[in-house]
Amino acid sequence: MTQRFASFHRAWRIARAALWLVSMAMAPAAYGQSVPQCTMSTTPATISFSAITVARDAPSGTALSEVVSTTTTVRCPFNDFVTGNSFYLQYLPLLSVSSVVPDVWQTSLPGIGVRVISVNYGNKVLSHISSGQWDSFAPNVTSPNPTTNNYSFTYQLIKTGQVTTSGTVSVPVMFNMISHNVPYNTSSSPLSQVGMGASQVTARSCTVTTPNIGVTLPTVVLSMLTPVGATAGETGFQIGLTCDAGSTVYLTLSDATTPGNQTDLLTLTAASTARNVQLRITRATGETISFGPDSPMAGTVNQILIGPSSTTSNIALRVRYISTGTVTPGTVNALATFTMSYQ
Repeated sequence: MTQRFASFHRAWRIARAALWLVSMAMAPAAYGQSVPQCTMSTTPATISFSAITVARDAPSGTALSEVVSTTTTVRCPFNDFVTGNSFYLQYLPLLSVSSVVPDVWQTSLPGIGVRVISVNYGNKVLSHISSGQWDSFAPNVTSPNPTTNNYSFTYQLIKTGQVTTSGTVSVPVMFNMISHNVPYNTSSSPLSQVGMGASQVTARSCTVTTPNIGVTLPTVVLSMLTPVGATAGETGFQIGLTCDAGSTVYLTLSDATTPGNQTDLLTLTAASTARNVQLRITRATGETISFGPDSPMAGTVNQILIGPSSTTSNIALRVRYISTGTVTPGTVNALATFTMSYQ
């Protein structure tokens, strides 16, 4: 009996020792021993763009600059106990995503954002998350052996809203890059970062030199407005402009009496005593203009193209009476507003 017990006792001690050795093999690094992490270096660490000009009302999402690039070299050491992944290569932005263009970081200058793409990671857009979040900027490192890889990133300035002020755009740090050791579940401190140096932005627009225009139409006799649809009293006028070069000028006319009017007939004001007559505005070429919302945004309903700002100093228009029924004599008063858009 004694001999059997001793044999059993020895076997149990051996088994316990084996389990203890396994648990030691899976333990984190000992106290005072650093966890293996990758190292990173980026060239250049600060990007810059050529001076750009921005038309005030160009559509949000418009690319404004050339594309510039950086290269980050990542060196990862031997990493033991690999279970499918060895290191995650991650970035942490210090900017917020634009509320208008969802894959662009907003910069320090209103209306100007930057889009960042990781070329070697399937052209993944990095600027889709905001400060306080993190994501991978490159494929996970799956080899336990030492590796060295280069990763390219591209940057481009993007319009995120109206640009009404000229200035410089700069961002000391756009994002930090870190290494995350998967087996030890430990992240490094920031290993590399990318910033944006001062880049000059100039806003382009026009100044209206005739903000208030009074147009007096001639007195006409009733017979000139018969039958229905007849026009008379054509009178010309001009909107004067002083424009910066580098944009395209658009115009929208709005009916101040009936703001929702999108026809080509201007409503008379309540002060008018004539009946069954309205006004029609055309371009100097005879093209009829329909009314639209009082908005400078690109694509506004019934917005019309005027031309390049460099060759635009005035907009020639014409206005005339048009009968819409049996005309009753009286006075005719109407009010239209115009909105300039620079794209």
